[in-house]
Amino acid sequence: MRLPSHPALQYRWAVRDSRDGKVLVYYGLRNPPRHQETVLPVPAALAEALAGLDGATPLDSLPAAVRESETFGRLVAQGIVVDKQDRRRPSTADHKRTCTRCVADDHLLPGLEFDARGVCAFCQCYERAEQTGGSAGPRNVVDEAALLSIAKGNKDSRFDVMVLCTGGKDSTFLLWYLAKQLGLRVLAASWNMPYTNDTCRENIRRALELLPDVELMERTLPINAVRDAMRAQFGQVGAPCLCPTVAHVLFFPLAASERIPVVMQGVEEVQLAVMSHVMRSLQSGKGPARPEPLSIREQTLQFLGMAASAPEPPDPFSLMADYIRYQRSIRSSLDQIYGPLDRLLARAREDESVFVPQFLRLKTNALYGSWKEVATLMQKEMDWKMPPGQKGLLHTSCRIEKVKDYCQYMRFRNMRTTAFPQSIVEVSAGVSFGLLSREEAVREVAELGYHHEPEVMAELLGDLRLSDADRHSHGETVYSLCDGASGCRG
Repeated sequence: MRLPSHPALQYRWAVRDSRDGKVLVYYGLRNPPRHQETVLPVPAALAEALAGLDGATPLDSLPAAVRESETFGRLVAQGIVVDKQDRRRPSTADHKRTCTRCVADDHLLPGLEFDARGVCAFCQCYERAEQTGGSAGPRNVVDEAALLSIAKGNKDSRFDVMVLCTGGKDSTFLLWYLAKQLGLRVLAASWNMPYTNDTCRENIRRALELLPDVELMERTLPINAVRDAMRAQFGQVGAPCLCPTVAHVLFFPLAASERIPVVMQGVEEVQLAVMSHVMRSLQSGKGPARPEPLSIREQTLQFLGMAASAPEPPDPFSLMADYIRYQRSIRSSLDQIYGPLDRLLARAREDESVFVPQFLRLKTNALYGSWKEVATLMQKEMDWKMPPGQKGLLHTSCRIEKVKDYCQYMRFRNMRTTAFPQSIVEVSAGVSFGLLSREEAVREVAELGYHHEPEVMAELLGDLRLSDADRHSHGETVYSLCDGASGCRG
């Protein structure tokens, strides 16, 4: 094997410190079968040498113990250490590589790899899942027959199902489908988050008029408490979002007390594409998926347990690490609302007879047809409306959705997290799953908040009492609001 004459770390690889020593971390998605190999332990001496590789130092200047080590040779063989002329350059909006199958590109997803066909690593993972039978989506999905069976056996509650709704297209579809098409007794539950857009608030109101047998339970939190929590989120995890965790904390204990057999969340299958279709084995950071699926009760308890008492991430560079930090941060900021959920979880763990609603998701990929079709159907059946000026159909209920997009993109671009920007992955998955055409997806991507700082950011920062100076000093905010965060603190 020929070693590079002037070695450098390939673009998006970096040496980092972990609890167990030095590791190489890849901020991107490698081509299968190496898509799971993104955190690689390396000896301290080799890590020191790798951290100094910039392509200007000749190979001969490296210690012989490094040059001749098996690990160094393996890194060269895998293209992790390359010659300086082979190091990829960052893509730009005008010069980027786009998947030939979906719309994922290596500008919005730096470090995204492609195979010889030009197919991105995400689509390759979808192909592998299909071939191995792993493409069935989330494990807690439910179909029409199962829902009707649950409702038929429900003698303990006046509701068959609770729907967490926002007035967006997905939760509106759920209300219509469950209440009108299946005839289930539905309790709609809505957290009146301050940044829900007015159009979607009106969508909920009209839904109740058109579905007169549906009951609504609405909760609010003090606006100062919400803003304090969002400010803390910016500092602790680099984004202000509190949804949907607050809804789970507020409403799941209510569902249990009402003995509602099913709680359904108004999100579609594509929003879980990374974890349920691509890298289920990476949810813990490493290792294979469980050979036997957990019971729905256990899945529900584990999900709620993560919301209530998430542990420190065991692997700080896993895909789940930022999600765990997000849960922990909300708990620390809004601890006062968690009491009912804590008590429910404690009772359920002590006594298996304690009633716990099943947390289920609809098989939206099979039911929707396409995003355009479901939006048209909701406009016809539910007088559903899009927010004024909005063209994208992916997320329709939140005024600050583009803030989330922008913060996720900047944190990933600045190599502060290995978690991919959510919306571009979802849109691309939608193409792969047949929910929208490639041309429609291109238009969706143009509407996302990645391309420049969203206009609503200034209003939000003002609400949260974050100044221009706070961009550089308020904890993790620097990685979300500054380009090239390493230079922002100065």
